[in-house]
Amino acid sequence: MMGTHWSINAFITPDKTATQAGLAIRAAMAEVSRIEMIASEWQADSELSRLNRRAGAGPLPISIELFEILELSKEVSEASHGAFDVSFYGVGSLWQFKPGSAPPTDAEILEKLALVDHTKIKLDKNAGTASLLLRGMAIGLGGVAKGYAVDRAVAVMRAHGFRDVIVEGGGDVYLSGSKGDTAWHVGIQDPQRNGAVGKLDVRDQAVVTSGNYQRFFEHEGTKYAHILDPRTGHPVPYERSPRSVSVIAQDTARADAYATALAVMGVARGIEFAANTPELEALMIDAAGAVHVTPGLKKRFEPLGP
Repeated sequence: MMGTHWSINAFITPDKTATQAGLAIRAAMAEVSRIEMIASEWQADSELSRLNRRAGAGPLPISIELFEILELSKEVSEASHGAFDVSFYGVGSLWQFKPGSAPPTDAEILEKLALVDHTKIKLDKNAGTASLLLRGMAIGLGGVAKGYAVDRAVAVMRAHGFRDVIVEGGGDVYLSGSKGDTAWHVGIQDPQRNGAVGKLDVRDQAVVTSGNYQRFFEHEGTKYAHILDPRTGHPVPYERSPRSVSVIAQDTARADAYATALAVMGVARGIEFAANTPELEALMIDAAGAVHVTPGLKKRFEPLGP
């Protein structure tokens, strides 16, 4: 779902059965599927696609779920000064990060870049509507909807009486409760090395990891990774793009959005930003393989290996 692999693990306490856990997991997966039908820009009949088609034509009534996702997206867009911006999709759709691709022209990028502006997304809470003020602008929720779906799946598991669970969707993980008397352990991997560079003990928090190694293409000697800077319309230059960004937060949707923002900011600015943002911690691996962590995370991060 959402273009990636999903998994749910539940620690079964003596008062629960594996059958009950299986039913809860099925319900949680169904909730992920429901959110996908609301927030996917890839499905023509999704709620988000209908909103995109209505750009410049006035407000559209939307679900509570889509309203919450857009509200959080605008908050992160503002806080990150546009390093994260869900209205990037117009220019983002010009890029295809797969082998054999070629970059769009500067003229194409400039034309679409004029439509990237999160302040032109208007939300009316009383009316329950959203509107895109510029004709042709488009929203893409790939940097936040997956995290939101993880949070919704966790809520479903808890509603079924399972609080000790791990829900994971394509690198977005929420760790609820514990594994009996033991905290959940999360390994942080360097994508260019075997094994983990370190681990974290986590309880009731999200850990979201993204990197420049998952989707990219090379063209005329230049490597282009999929992390797009919404302010320029171009990918972050590969040579200064972090190998990996891990963000720890209280909810997965927020961690998902900020992981994108920090990747765009780069290591030095990203670590500084996370350190000064309440309830946010980060670990970033730079292009040379050095590990950088926010001060608040140092006491929880246990390095492994050489």
